[in-house]
Amino acid sequence: MSKRLPADPPDAGRGFAATFADAQANIFPFAFRANHPRFLAFIPPWPSAESVFGEWLTAATNFFAGNWREGSGPAHVERTVLGWFRDWLGLPVTTEGVLTAGGSEANLTALVVAREPLTADERAKSVIYLSAERHWSIDRALRVMGHPPDRVRHLPTDDRFRFDVSALRTAVSEDRAAGLHPWAVVGTAGATNTGTVDPLAALADVAAQESLWFHVDAAYGWSAVLDAAERPAFAGLERADSVTLDPHKWFAQPYESGCLLVRDGPRLAAPFADRPDYLHDTAPRPGEVNYSDHGLSLSRRFRAFKIWFAVQSLGVDWHRRLVTRCCRLAAYAEAALWAAGFEILSPRQLSVVCFRHRGGDAANKRMLDELLDSGLGFLSSTRLHGALAVRMCFVNGRTTADDVDAVIGFLKEASEAAGGVDDERLSISNQ
Repeated sequence: MSKRLPADPPDAGRGFAATFADAQANIFPFAFRANHPRFLAFIPPWPSAESVFGEWLTAATNFFAGNWREGSGPAHVERTVLGWFRDWLGLPVTTEGVLTAGGSEANLTALVVAREPLTADERAKSVIYLSAERHWSIDRALRVMGHPPDRVRHLPTDDRFRFDVSALRTAVSEDRAAGLHPWAVVGTAGATNTGTVDPLAALADVAAQESLWFHVDAAYGWSAVLDAAERPAFAGLERADSVTLDPHKWFAQPYESGCLLVRDGPRLAAPFADRPDYLHDTAPRPGEVNYSDHGLSLSRRFRAFKIWFAVQSLGVDWHRRLVTRCCRLAAYAEAALWAAGFEILSPRQLSVVCFRHRGGDAANKRMLDELLDSGLGFLSSTRLHGALAVRMCFVNGRTTADDVDAVIGFLKEASEAAGGVDDERLSISNQ
């Protein structure tokens, strides 16, 4: 890349045509197309055309969306979009929020808000409880905040990779007995590894009984509440004190598009609102809101517009059908993988399914590398119960059953060539 793109800037401009041609030849070919229907790795964004149009207009207009005085229209649109999310998740009207660059920023913001009312003594003794399947951005946020790692409890999961609520109760009891201050618990609604949704209602019960802040990281899974068949799994989400969601994961939005919702809305501004002399005339009046007071960023682009534009253009039902389609494709993939002789390590949850063949970790890794090198598709791996697992994640509205068949067909041929498929298929999960 260094040979293709010299580091020194030109003294004289090269013009649009030459620069764009350089980008086409030397930048674009060296990045995977996450929009491709057979890019099934990680949790890739697939933006609708309408959201892309909204993004172009956002960049072209370059409106400032930090305070009401400079942009009442953008602020009102952000409030409107946040209201949609609040209502879909069943949170109360007291809920306020902020659009962020992504889930990592939203999780950090949530934990800062949760910590704000603690006294110095409580902070010195505060303990937070996480599941083994939490997203790593929670750990990173705690490091950024300076939270001591010895007061972070990583608790086990059940056989479906869900937060073990009994382990939570035991850990809280033990920490109270040791003179510590149980502070917060983080649940997951759509784990990156497996698509798992924690038992949110049971976690909410413990949080209420033990006076814990209940944060739910729903960055990936939240949009599944739009599907009537998937919504029951999210029971209890409406009781959360704060929720992270990422429209750029499963809501057909381009990067960057994250969100935080806080149940007790006024608490959101407590750690962030400030009014230096040069901003004294931007103080919001009754009925107005400054979204720069709700998070880390003072200078804020009009993040809400692309979401508003896409939903207005396509409708909520279009986004609901996207969720339904992706869940059905994941179920189809699970059945096809089973029929092809693969071991299912985690059955379909939301739009993720995890599997492997029995040739061992090295053989599974080689199978993935061969798929990647072929250019046919892209899958990623994780580890479940200590073993390498292959993930398929469906969030792309262009992916079809033919794409699934093509990828699984390639994997079957690659694994058979390595002698890896076990035709007896004796795993407990498969049976």
